Amino acid sequence: MNVQYRGENIEYSLVQSRRKTISISVEPDQKVLVKAPIQASREQIQKIVEKKVSWIARKREEMAKCQTKKQDLADGRKLWYQGKAYSLQIIIEKDTMNEKADCRTCLCGEKLKVYVKQGQEEEIRQNLMQWYYAEAGKWISQRVEYFNKDLKEYINRICIKDQKSRWGSCSSKKNLNFNWRIIQAPPEVADYVVVHEMCHLRQMNHSPQFWAEVAGILPDYKERRQWLREKGQRLMEKI
Repeated sequence: MNVQYRGENIEYSLVQSRRKTISISVEPDQKVLVKAPIQASREQIQKIVEKKVSWIARKREEMAKCQTKKQDLADGRKLWYQGKAYSLQIIIEKDTMNEKADCRTCLCGEKLKVYVKQGQEEEIRQNLMQWYYAEAGKWISQRVEYFNKDLKEYINRICIKDQKSRWGSCSSKKNLNFNWRIIQAPPEVADYVVVHEMCHLRQMNHSPQFWAEVAGILPDYKERRQWLREKGQRLMEKI
């Protein structure tokens, strides 16, 4: 299926299943995926896609800009953590009998230090990713617990994932999924993502009622959401 935008023919794939809402996503390769309920007609789906076509075009443009090769992981490269850029410092531990020979990562002042055994780029990258996942898991779990003191919603489980084009999601089974990359964003922006997905526990849509739930917890959510729209794409760059 396809939709027209400013003379461009944008094709999209359609997957219909036993779901309640229609979702549109743009993959890193710029392919557009539309998920819809089985009972939704092609005409209904097409109208919704046409309504969102300017957003689709903008996301495709953003994804195109991000189609860059992985940057070298060398000393001095800037990496983000909770809204602040840290300078990467690679430390090779030659003493294999030393406990420090085990790969690890830590923040120290303005540096993000990575201790490795060989110093190969893939070893550094793997160590960094393990650290980011662990930090995201700890922080997000704490924030979910904090906000759930007011929401008091049942949560089946929390998962940290490597999502290429989404910050988070909430399933009908009450599973909360979060992109590890939100740990790179300022805490107040990451809070918005957490609250957004938690409010889907009550409203599995983006209706006025849903946004009222979000505003009830974060009255300034629009400013936080705007940060993601304007600056969030840099966090999607490959490490």
